[in-house]
Amino acid sequence: MSSKSAATSESLLDELQTTLAHGTVARRVETLRRVTDLFINGAVDYSDEQVGLFDDVFQCLILHIETSAKALLANRLAPIGTAPPLTIRALAFDDLIEVAAPVLAQSERLDDDALIEAARNKSQAHLMAISTRRVLSDAVTDLFETARQGLRDGAGAARGRQPAAGSGSTDRGAGSDTAGALRALGDHKGNRDRPRARQIIV
Repeated sequence: MSSKSAATSESLLDELQTTLAHGTVARRVETLRRVTDLFINGAVDYSDEQVGLFDDVFQCLILHIETSAKALLANRLAPIGTAPPLTIRALAFDDLIEVAAPVLAQSERLDDDALIEAARNKSQAHLMAISTRRVLSDAVTDLFETARQGLRDGAGAARGRQPAAGSGSTDRGAGSDTAGALRALGDHKGNRDRPRARQIIV
C-alpha cells in the first residue's frame, strides 16, 4: 500500500469510529461507499494483513446500515477474488436474498464448506443463487441432487394434499417456488463445468 493510501486508510478509520458513535445512517452509508472505493481501487496490491483490516471495517459497518446498502456492497465485492473473507461470509449468510445472492453466485472467497452450509441451512432462494455459480464441485453438486429429490418428494406430497376442484384454492406461489428451485438445481446435472448462462437478479 502506498503512503498516500495508508494515510487515507487511517483517515477513514478515524472517521469510521466517529461515524459509528455519532453519525446518521446516511453518513454511515457514505463512509461505507468510501471504504469500498478505497478497497476496490487497491485490491490486487493489498497484503493479507491489510485485507484483514478492511474486513474489520466492513463488518463494523454492515451492522449499522440498511439492506439496500448491504446489497450494494455485496454486488461490488462479489466479483473480487481478494475480497475480505469474513465480510463475504457474513453477506452470503444474510437471511435477505438480495444481500446474499450476488456473493453466493459469484464470490471465489466461498469454499465448498461454506457453500454446503449455506445450501443446507438457508432458504431455497439461497440454494438457487448457489446453483448459478460458473463452476460447482462434485460435493456441492451432489448436495443439489439430494435437495432436488427432496423437492420432488415434497411437491408430490403437496399435490396429494390439494383439495378437489371447486373446494378451495391451492398455494400456487409455493408450487411456483418449488418448480423454480427444481429447474435451478437441474442446471448443473451433467454440466458441472459449463459457464453460467444466467445470473440472479437483485
